[in-house]
Amino acid sequence: MRILLSAVFVCGFVFVTGPNSQALAADRLFAPMPAAQVRQQTFDWTTQHPDATDASRAAVEKLWSALPDNADAGTLHEVAVSSFALADSRIAEQIKQCQFGSLAVNQMPVLTDNELPAFVSANLRAYVSRFLAQAEFFDEAVTLAATVETTELIDPASYYFHRAVGEHRLLQKDAGLASLKTLLDDTADVPVRYSSVAELMQADLMKLKEKSLDEIQRMMSDVERRLDKASSGEKTQDVENTIVKRLDELIDKIEKQQQQQQQQQQQQSQQNGGQAQSAEDSRIKGSTAPGEVDQRDIGDRAGWGALPPKQQTKAKNLIDRELPPHYRNAIEQYLRKLARRPAGRDK
Repeated sequence: MRILLSAVFVCGFVFVTGPNSQALAADRLFAPMPAAQVRQQTFDWTTQHPDATDASRAAVEKLWSALPDNADAGTLHEVAVSSFALADSRIAEQIKQCQFGSLAVNQMPVLTDNELPAFVSANLRAYVSRFLAQAEFFDEAVTLAATVETTELIDPASYYFHRAVGEHRLLQKDAGLASLKTLLDDTADVPVRYSSVAELMQADLMKLKEKSLDEIQRMMSDVERRLDKASSGEKTQDVENTIVKRLDELIDKIEKQQQQQQQQQQQQSQQNGGQAQSAEDSRIKGSTAPGEVDQRDIGDRAGWGALPPKQQTKAKNLIDRELPPHYRNAIEQYLRKLARRPAGRDK
C-alpha cells in the first residue's frame, strides 16, 4: 500500500472519481502533465480519429516537431488543442469562435460530446473556458469550467487561475476562494504572473462583505459589463434587482442610524434641561447672583438629521450625506447608463 501511494504522488496526482472534485483538492497535488504524455495522448487520438487523413497527421507531426524541448504547460496546451482541431472539424469550428471582439461566443455541441476521450474533452473545455474569461464572458466561463475533469488537465495552473478570475468578477466569494486556494496551495509550477495576481484576488475576496457599499459598486460594474456584451437577459435583470434591493436596505439602515442619533440627542437635551432645573432648585437662598455659568459655543445643531418629506428627495439626501464621493459617483453613472440603454435589447 505504501508503495502504491508513493507511486501516485510521484506522478503528481491523486485521482478522484467524478468530474471536477474541487472539494477534495487538498488531498492531491495538481501538476503540469509531462510533455511526453501530452504528445503521446494527442498523437493516439488524432492519428486514430475517423476523420484523420494523411494530411492532418502530417500537420500534427509538424506542429510537435517544431516544439522546443523545454516548452511550458501553456504552450503544450495550445499545441494539443491545435492538434485536436486538425483532426476534428467540429473542434476546429469551436476554436474559430474564440476570437476577441465578438459580442457572443457560441459553444458548439462538441463541448458536450460524451464520446470524446476525457483527455481531449477536459483540455478543450479548459481552452474555451479560458478564452471566455479573457473575453469577460464570466458566467459562461465559470459554468463551463465547472464541467472540466481536472485530473486530465495539461495546464492546471491556467485553468484554476482563469476560473478564479471569473468567480472573483462575479463576486462568488466562497467558490473564488476555493479555486484560489487550490491554485496557490495545491498546484505545482504556478507561474509568478498567476500567483501574484491570485494573492491579490484572494485578499480582495476575503475582505468583501455582503450588502456593503463595495459589493454594490462591484455589482453595478458587473451590470455595465453585461450590457456592453449585449446581455440584458434574466441574469442581468436579477443583478439589477439585487442592486435596488441592497440600496433600499442601505437607505433603511442609514435612516435607523439617524433616528437613533436623534433619540440620543433628545435624551441628552432632556437631561440637560433636568440639570438646569436642579441648578435652579439648589440656588442658595438669599443669593443675589444668578447662579449661571458662561455659555460655550457648541454649534448650531437645530434640525440636524431632519429628513425631507418626499421619499425620493429623502433617499437622495441620504446618499449625498452618507456615501463617500466615489460611491455616489458610481451610483449616478450607473443610473445614467441604465437610462440610456435602448429599449427591448435582450440577450
